[in-house]
Amino acid sequence: IKWGILGCGNLADKKIAPAIRQASNAELIAVMDSNSEKAGDFADRHCVRKYSDLDAFLSDSEISAVYIATPPFLHCEQAIKIADAGKHILCEKPMALNSSEAKQMVKTSQDNQVNLMVGFMMRFHSCSLRAKELIEEETIGKIVVADAQISWLNPPQEGAWRYNPEFSGGGCLMDFGCHAIDLLTFLLGEIVEVSAFVDNVVFDYPVEDTVVAMLKFARGGYAILNNCFSTEGDNRLFLYGNKGRLVISGALGTEPEGKIEGIVEGTSKAYPVIFKDPYVAEIEHFSKVISEGTAPTMFGEEGLRNMQIVEAIYQSGKTGKTVKIEKE
Repeated sequence: IKWGILGCGNLADKKIAPAIRQASNAELIAVMDSNSEKAGDFADRHCVRKYSDLDAFLSDSEISAVYIATPPFLHCEQAIKIADAGKHILCEKPMALNSSEAKQMVKTSQDNQVNLMVGFMMRFHSCSLRAKELIEEETIGKIVVADAQISWLNPPQEGAWRYNPEFSGGGCLMDFGCHAIDLLTFLLGEIVEVSAFVDNVVFDYPVEDTVVAMLKFARGGYAILNNCFSTEGDNRLFLYGNKGRLVISGALGTEPEGKIEGIVEGTSKAYPVIFKDPYVAEIEHFSKVISEGTAPTMFGEEGLRNMQIVEAIYQSGKTGKTVKIEKE
């Protein structure tokens, strides 16, 4: 499958382009950025053709799939144009600025019969996939509580779009808290109710730096989300079941590394993991979806649901009340 990348930022340069090159069933052939010089530098480094005009980029008949690697405020408009051009879309998280935009993206992709998936690569992490197997095997019994810790100390940086809610949609929750929400959904199923604190504990920029949320699952059980720009976390996932517990390091991260350790009925155990780069796994999965017509691990509708959970957490933090996530 031949790919184009929209946006030439650090993620596209350091993660997405290398992953497409390494994937067994994908080829990177083009990049587009409105900054022509930036696009040219990127194209030269990755040996692809460059575009600085979106319409020209989308007119390239060789491109079958586009990775949207731009800031969130651009995702909806760009995804609609890509879908209208008949190309498949893998969109960087968060899906959009809000669920209203996400709904437009889902509808347009459906109308044009193209695949839309959100770049929640943590569900492709080898530790995540192994953890899902252990959960399905009921290794620690029924999951009662999960504790997802995902934090990154992020002091103010002049000119950074992340601190402007018009560009980012929010702070730590929109930036990578949504990753943890997706991973918890992947492992434990549908989230139906939330209660949260959303605050600025350390920094006074106009988006939140600290989120602590309680999540309730349709299958029963709960999760705690500890998500901050205000502290450097160790980014681990703890799963507590009625027969034991698991500590998963690495799944809430971007590198092909980590470990899974547990205590089951009083006995300590380490669970082996065979690692693969999660970005490569994500690209190979989506390329297979396109070439073979198989169902993606997550549809655009799941990205929309993720946005609705994020909005519910913001609403709970603002009102001090528990918020139920209604089905569409």
